[in-house]
Amino acid sequence: MSDLEERIKAAEAGAESKQATEELAEERFRAVHAMAEARGNAKDALESKEFHSWMATRRETDAAWGEWAMLMDAKQGA
Repeated sequence: MSDLEERIKAAEAGAESKQATEELAEERFRAVHAMAEARGNAKDALESKEFHSWMATRRETDAAWGEWAMLMDAKQGA
């Protein structure tokens, strides 16, 4: 396996891990949102640590998949 293929494989594994973390963060936010909605103020959930955590993990996931995509582009050009 070439160095590039190893980097692609590692980037994909990293992105999948970030995505799994994001999915857990989203689940936690959805629970907070549901509770806020039940209280009649769903917008409160947007100020929660769960919302901010979810958004941070989304950015990390996007960056990880972006890195993977750049490596895949490099592979196509090789």
